[in-house]
Amino acid sequence: MEGLFLILIGAALFSQSWHLLGLYPDGRTMGVFTSVLGLATLITLTISPMLLTGIDVDGNQLLESNLSSGEIMVMKMLVIVWASYSIGVGIQGLLDLDERAVGFFSATVTAASIVALFYFAGTLGGRYGDSVIVSMSAASLVLATLGGMIFFHTAIPFNALRAVAGWFLLVGSFILASIGLATLKLR
Repeated sequence: MEGLFLILIGAALFSQSWHLLGLYPDGRTMGVFTSVLGLATLITLTISPMLLTGIDVDGNQLLESNLSSGEIMVMKMLVIVWASYSIGVGIQGLLDLDERAVGFFSATVTAASIVALFYFAGTLGGRYGDSVIVSMSAASLVLATLGGMIFFHTAIPFNALRAVAGWFLLVGSFILASIGLATLKLR
């Protein structure tokens, strides 16, 4: 679930970065790609987790009650929030609506990513190993940074930030996809 989520959201943010950098002549192209990728991201909720499996670094089974109420719920929250964001960006691009609504929703996405960052960095220690802590925390940090950049560009319309936000999304999408691919290789 985690690796595929990061790859799909990275692809959606890549498409949005091309729109911000002016490489798509029309917003509808970005709208189609991001909405389809957002819907595909929702499908990852049906896949079982790859990293947060409930087995610690020593091979012991973690308590099922702690697992279901903790790591998996935070990860599912992150998937739902970012998939909703991607679908919203797609609808905004398809219907050529004002970007400010997407910008204000990106504040919610940023807050959810920061909550996930603190949760993963604070509670995964010693349970899953360093590679899981680093990958989940780094992905949450990148998602929070990208959400913040989108907020400052679209909600508070700083036109000077358009290229900066586009480049942040472009580089951040590659980082997310790389973390997703590495996650697929971990398990």
